[in-house]
This record gives sequence, C-alpha cells and structure tokens, in this order.
Amino acid sequence: MENIENQDSSNTEIENNDSEIVEEEATEKEASEEEDETPEEKLAKLEESNKKLFARTKKAEEEVKALKLTPKVVEKLQPIQKAPAEDLDKILDEKLNERDLASMSLSDELKVEVKAYATAKGISYSEASNSNYINFVKEEEEKKNRIEDASVSSKNKSGGAKRDFSKLSEEEIEGLSDEEFVAYKEYLKTQ
Repeated sequence: MENIENQDSSNTEIENNDSEIVEEEATEKEASEEEDETPEEKLAKLEESNKKLFARTKKAEEEVKALKLTPKVVEKLQPIQKAPAEDLDKILDEKLNERDLASMSLSDELKVEVKAYATAKGISYSEASNSNYINFVKEEEEKKNRIEDASVSSKNKSGGAKRDFSKLSEEEIEGLSDEEFVAYKEYLKTQ
C-alpha cells in the first residue's frame, strides 16, 4: 500500500510539473493573443482547457481506483513436506546416540567398536557400552595401556644413575641432551 502511495505522489508531482509548464506556455501565448482575441474566444479556450484538465483528472482517478482494486500479489509458499514420524524418530535416536557416545569416557578406538557393535545388534550406544563384549575389549585395552606405561621406553629412560656434573668438561657439557642439560642447570643452582 505504501508503494502505491509513493507511486501516486510521484505521479502527482509529475502531473503538477507538467501542468505548470503547460500553464506557463499557455499564459505566454495568452498574453500575446489576448490583445487579438475577443472575450467569446477567450471563454471558449478557457472552457476547452478546463475540459482537458477535467479529463486528465478523471483518467488519473480511474488509474488510482484500478490500482486499489487489483488484488495484491501474494507469493504462494510451497507447502513444507513433513517427514514421516518414523523417519524423525530414527534421526532423533541417531542424534541422541551420537551425543551419548561422545559423552562417554572411552578411547576413539573403543568408540568405533561400540558404534559397530550397537549397529550390528540394533541397540543403543549406551546399551552396547555395557555389553560383555565391549567390557572385554575395554579391559584388554586397559591391560595394554598398563603394560605400555610400565615398560621402560627410550622416552622414559632417566639415563641410569645420576651423572656427576662436577667433573664435566666444556665439550661434555655441549654434548648433553636437553634433559641432561636441564639437570645440569639444576645442579649449578645448588652449587
């Protein structure tokens, strides 16, 4: 509606400008012709210009009425296709299962096992994580981790007995590993 009013006001402005120009031209012509015209001729011209103005006004009013009467274009929204309730339930269950699996304090490998087991058996991830099979896999993984932590690896070596830093030459100090150099600094602080 506001758009129509804006169009109407702009049309009115244009018509007003046009009519002002026409009136100015007519006034100039009339001024030069007034001297030559009789009052009857002036009256006839005035009546003719009134008829033209009246016709233009009627035409503009009809256009406004036509714009008001035309039905507004309303875009038809496409109906939203509703998914069957069964599909929604499956999607929702899957999302909840994923959230439950993510919240479990399991290793990534064990989460993959839980997911595969639950899918194969058609049960939820929380039920699968409490199954005998997953508990067995979990225990095996814990044993494996304990063995790895208990074994001496090259990372965990402390270099055997502590070194005696008091008798090191400059070349030996330069050849120290990062861990040994940190220990050497600690030794120097105590001295």
